[in-house]
Amino acid sequence: MPKTKPLSPAAILALTRLRGIASGLRESAETVSFGHPAFAVRGRTFAVLDRYGGHDCLWLRVMPAVRAEVLGSKGWSASPYDPRGTALICRLDAIDWRKLRTRVRESHALAALAPSKARR
Repeated sequence: MPKTKPLSPAAILALTRLRGIASGLRESAETVSFGHPAFAVRGRTFAVLDRYGGHDCLWLRVMPAVRAEVLGSKGWSASPYDPRGTALICRLDAIDWRKLRTRVRESHALAALAPSKARR
């Protein structure tokens, strides 16, 4: 696996928690995306630990039906690198880890349903 960029103590803790959640998700694999720890299913990313605006954040896919609701929650904002509007980020210091398990599962399901990147 490629080497990741250095992580803050908060990001290391978040990575440990994400590993615990992802380990229970079918076909989940830990990977690296642009130097950041990430999790994917069938080659499609569903979670990335990253830094945006000077904050450690978690990137997740979100269902369109709940996007506005999640955006209204503390710490959540639109992902700056998501032209299709299918993902959001949350500052690590604002994450409620009890609720996040559901968001990670939803992100995993959306990634699993996404069309393959492979050309046919």
